[in-house]
Amino acid sequence: MRNPLRIRQGISRGHPSEKHDDVSPEKASPARPTKGAVVEPAYLGTDTSNVDPKRVLLKMDLHLIPMLALLYLLSFLDRGNIGNAKIEGLVESLNMTGPQYNWTLTVFFFTYCVCEVPSNLLLKRLRPSIWLPSIMVAWGTVMTLMGIVQDFKGLLVARLFLGVTEAGLYPGVAYYITMWYCRTEAQFRQAMFFSAASVAGAFSGLLAYGIAKMDGVGGYEGWRWIFILEGILTVLVACCAFFTIYDFPETAKFLTEPERAWVIHRLRYQGSKESGQMVAESDNFKWRYVRDAFTDWQIYL
Repeated sequence: MRNPLRIRQGISRGHPSEKHDDVSPEKASPARPTKGAVVEPAYLGTDTSNVDPKRVLLKMDLHLIPMLALLYLLSFLDRGNIGNAKIEGLVESLNMTGPQYNWTLTVFFFTYCVCEVPSNLLLKRLRPSIWLPSIMVAWGTVMTLMGIVQDFKGLLVARLFLGVTEAGLYPGVAYYITMWYCRTEAQFRQAMFFSAASVAGAFSGLLAYGIAKMDGVGGYEGWRWIFILEGILTVLVACCAFFTIYDFPETAKFLTEPERAWVIHRLRYQGSKESGQMVAESDNFKWRYVRDAFTDWQIYL
């Protein structure tokens, strides 16, 4: 297997009369990074002069944004369908009061806000093609189980867990986009991704109206089928997402080797235009970065 990193180590300069034992290639041990060694990514030697930037960006848009938008569409559909369920008799069926129903709406955001940052930390540790579909399977399962709750407490707990499982999607996708696009390009892709929420709001009511016609099927009320069927749909799409979400530009099969090298290089040195120097950005994680984020007053505005 080709080593993805080339190690350029300093050559020791001794006295000309010094003798060194010859080491044959067969006996030579693999090069290892030593203190002071310069580590160069393998893509630096790839010729990218024939890469068409517009074509590469279009390929990335077609392979990444549609699936991400679909995930967010289902997320927004699942978190908001409780309103449609109320219209179909949720409150009366569970003998809930008005304040109790309001609490089921509010508690979702308690766990949603708390779990956003931990979820992104896990996304950084795990592969996006594993983490994002996994949390999608989790919230689809929770959504399906909401269709069999029997009282206010059961619905409240289900909404709490829905907030936990959905918390990682939006911040996770926002971070995921920065792994592929430069800062000046990510804003437009974020807008395309976020527009899926408007699409979900446009037809969620119509979809719920159609599903509610199943009232009485299997002994379940119509509002229960709204949760069950939309939850199952989310799980099915999540299973497909395991195979359709790409992890990083380094492993993207839809890009050629020169295209991958071009994407990686521009991301690594995207800050060089402002500084005027070729300075590589570091992706090392330190807990100090988390502390700095929470102590920044601008975060709370």
